[in-house]
Amino acid sequence: MSKKHFSDKELGMDRKILRRDFLSGASIAVTGAILCPSLVKAMQALDTNKPMQSVAGYYPPDKANMRGSHDGSFETAHLVRDGETFTASDTGEEYDLVVVGGGISGLSAAWFYRQSAGPDAKILILDNHDDFGGHAKRNEYNFEGRNIIVNGGTLNIEQPTNYSPVAMGYLREIGIDTDAYHEKTKDMIRYHQDIGLGGATFFDQETFGGEGFVKRDRRAEGGWDEFFDQSPIGDDLKKEYKRLYSEEIIAKDFVGLSDEEKKRKLAGMTYAEYVTEHLGVDERVLPIFSPGLHFRFYVGAEQVPALFCWELGGMPGFEHLELKPTEKIGPMHHIAGSQHGREHEYRESSIYFPDGNATITRLTVRDLIPDAIPGSTLDDIFTARVDYSKLDVAGSPTRLRLNSTVLNVKHNGDPKTAKDVDISYMQGGNAQTVKTKNVILACWHNVIPYICDDFSEEQKEAQLYGIKAPRVYTNVLLRNGKAFEKIGASRISSPGLYHTTASLHFPFEVGDYVGPKTMDEPVIVKMHRAPNAPGEPRREQLRLGRYDLLNTPFETFERNIREQLQRMLGAGGFNAARDIVAITVNRWPHGNAYAYDTITEPYHWSMYPTDDRPCAVARKQLGRISIANSDADASPFTDAAIDQAHRAVREVLADQYVMGEM
Repeated sequence: MSKKHFSDKELGMDRKILRRDFLSGASIAVTGAILCPSLVKAMQALDTNKPMQSVAGYYPPDKANMRGSHDGSFETAHLVRDGETFTASDTGEEYDLVVVGGGISGLSAAWFYRQSAGPDAKILILDNHDDFGGHAKRNEYNFEGRNIIVNGGTLNIEQPTNYSPVAMGYLREIGIDTDAYHEKTKDMIRYHQDIGLGGATFFDQETFGGEGFVKRDRRAEGGWDEFFDQSPIGDDLKKEYKRLYSEEIIAKDFVGLSDEEKKRKLAGMTYAEYVTEHLGVDERVLPIFSPGLHFRFYVGAEQVPALFCWELGGMPGFEHLELKPTEKIGPMHHIAGSQHGREHEYRESSIYFPDGNATITRLTVRDLIPDAIPGSTLDDIFTARVDYSKLDVAGSPTRLRLNSTVLNVKHNGDPKTAKDVDISYMQGGNAQTVKTKNVILACWHNVIPYICDDFSEEQKEAQLYGIKAPRVYTNVLLRNGKAFEKIGASRISSPGLYHTTASLHFPFEVGDYVGPKTMDEPVIVKMHRAPNAPGEPRREQLRLGRYDLLNTPFETFERNIREQLQRMLGAGGFNAARDIVAITVNRWPHGNAYAYDTITEPYHWSMYPTDDRPCAVARKQLGRISIANSDADASPFTDAAIDQAHRAVREVLADQYVMGEM
């Protein structure tokens, strides 16, 4: 923000909030695992040298402050990237399969492998974070005698009707009937709308020249004209918005082109170029689209192809083109109602769990390691408490080892003929090695060239091609939702502020879990931020956004969160110093998989799956090493992670069959 609108004291920066002390108890051992190995060893010695996940009271979901890629999860990887080497001791452990990465792709890979190899197959999953799930994690808040849960990353199952038989079969096998669950929860995700809380936009002074809050209701008689008439912006800018949203505006150079010609032309220009150069609208209209574009593409209108904006739906300026709907191509094929602007269809076609897709990872872990998570159904998974000490037990067929950053993966001999692979990793300041018949690298593609030198330079180059998109899922627990109720909104778009969206978490009552519902109860405000660098090329924006995110302390986030909520909700009686109970910033510097665009990359890379794409070259099997994860499909969606895990497991099973090991 360009200036401070409130003092630190007014915002409550001096107030205590629900959060673990960063330098107390188990937190210091987890966080300091790399930063201060000697301290960690001393801490562990007090508890018979147990790994941290086995120490009593270990429970990452209820940690607040800075989460996601938390301190302690990435420092070792950065040292490896910078060329530092480590001497590892041999644990003597041998496995049939080691999976590097405990996100959705890694966990589903372990699940697919066990389904075919049998329950006695020896599997080890290694993850560098203090909790499993990758981006599919949960945050928990214990407040006023109740446990409130919310997603800390991956939000939902988007349009499951487009899932492959493999991905949908996996969900059903672990206990998720998407149709039945949707029927059970559809009224819950409409609850705020049903009680009269809709969407709104907060126009800020710095971006729009005027400040104020305007509710959005496109069904109102006045439509968009009425919306902009109520906006605190100048008459000249109002006129430009009305022109853009008018069906009469025409891009004359598109007249007479075929449907395919129009789409290819849109694919070759940004939305900003289309609006300003082809529709002749002032560029000052563009910031209002940042929230939606940042959430989907992590950059603004100056970098997103115009074709993608048409696919997304709800973006103005395309009506007169009369483009034909295109089925299941491009990056937006998971969004129901795209090309028609029906946002409510998108929400209602998706599957939302109280803790996001952490439900998927928790169900998978329970299936793999039943002793770690009690219960047996979807209904009881939401309130089940994970016993982390049971995840990595000697003698268990499947083991999940946290706080373990992989240092090196290497075949023992020529990859073409090697019978096993050595994997070294760092845990608690100690470098250790295990041996395995096969490996599935379900970590980021960007990491692979630094931990495995067996790949060719061509394949390494392909693995380094994609720049993962940084993003932030912030959760703020408020004492109640009365301010939202008073202003009549549950979702606020804030194009010029630090977080570009803020919305109330849905009031879930599923299985054993009963979340807050009325506005008199505590509510969770979910906020989203996509750090970027407007004006720079897209790939550079993602790099600079990651750098910014890694170097932004929690205190900066906290102050911006407090001030933003105060500015947006102040008219509803909100008081940041009084009403904020807890803040969790889930930062993901290496967030979503890199998806190709149609401006800087070949058209077919983005629109169709082809074998010459870098992701396809990068994922090629080498000897006993296979590669999974959403990076392998250049798609940020959950089903891509599952499908790529299944492909990698098929490679492993074929390899073991050929070698006579099955």
